[in-house]
Amino acid sequence: MSVSLLLIPAALAVAGVVGGIGVAGVQSQSGTDASQKSGKSAPGREIPADETVTPLQVQTRMKNAGLLASALHDLGATSIDTVDGELTAVVDDLSLRMTRDADGIWTAHVTGTDGREADVSDATALMTRIDGAYARRVQQEVAARIRARAADAGFELVSESRQSDDSVTMVLSVRSGLS
Repeated sequence: MSVSLLLIPAALAVAGVVGGIGVAGVQSQSGTDASQKSGKSAPGREIPADETVTPLQVQTRMKNAGLLASALHDLGATSIDTVDGELTAVVDDLSLRMTRDADGIWTAHVTGTDGREADVSDATALMTRIDGAYARRVQQEVAARIRARAADAGFELVSESRQSDDSVTMVLSVRSGLS
């Protein structure tokens, strides 16, 4: 059995467009059985008749495939590959295949690499870990941009510190001579 997760961008979920449920939470799609054979797991994706899919929706902030691949690397993933908009990787004992539809919504397909069937809790735990690693990568990118652009914007980076939860606090001041 594989588990397929429809990863809903957080902005859509917050706006109520899709009915998101939180980064760490999952739920069966309304009107869909917990597992199904043949049909569609995500817009435009046909499920082979021999594949059992558990459709779930998970709210996510993931948009950038490059940052997503870097986040997977941070988690120790192996065999990370991005080809034609599809990202594949092996994380621990789970095989991950992520595809994106025309609207930019990711679908993650999780299966066991050792013949073991992946279950909802495995897939949920994996996506929660990936989301956390992705958030750290986004934070690193934003902090690097702030450092690079501060002077041109008339600011000086006074201090920077990292907290125990990996959050970063930056203190900027207006450069003297600017009003």
